[in-house]
Amino acid sequence: MKKYTLSFWEANMYSLLAYIPIIVGYYIPYGFLYGWSSFGVDIIQGIGNPLFFLIIIFLGIVLHEFIHALSWWWMDDIPWEKIHFGFKWMVLTPYVHCPEAIEVTNYRWGVAMPGIMLGIIPYLFALIFQNGWLLGFGFFFTLAASGDILILWLLRDVRSGKKVQDHPDLIGCKICK
Repeated sequence: MKKYTLSFWEANMYSLLAYIPIIVGYYIPYGFLYGWSSFGVDIIQGIGNPLFFLIIIFLGIVLHEFIHALSWWWMDDIPWEKIHFGFKWMVLTPYVHCPEAIEVTNYRWGVAMPGIMLGIIPYLFALIFQNGWLLGFGFFFTLAASGDILILWLLRDVRSGKKVQDHPDLIGCKICK
């Protein structure tokens, strides 16, 4: 059984490398449209009340994991009671785990959806409306999805139609026979 996994520590470290293209990819379009200094200024002004923003971030982190679960449940008809949520205290990382085998394309979509819904879409609205709050929210949740981006990178050579099983202890999955 081939594994496509990283430890939670490895995922957190490699995620830092993924931050570079995310930062560049968000900064350049926003700076081009609204001025190069506006990226940081708009985020700071958009946050407004830091306590409120932190509460929203916390709720968004919970929602991020829920979106993974909801996607797998909906796309691959996984029974909801089979999906488990938890938190790895040693690396301060929330997680969702689905022990059922999932078709790899559905698994990929389930991995990608939180980054799309909480990161990319709010960022696109921030670009359209020059909204600092949406910019900060979308930027944060795209960075938060960097571990998910790593999983998608690990699975880049796995052909559609294969079944994968979420790994119980590591970030990623294994191919089912």
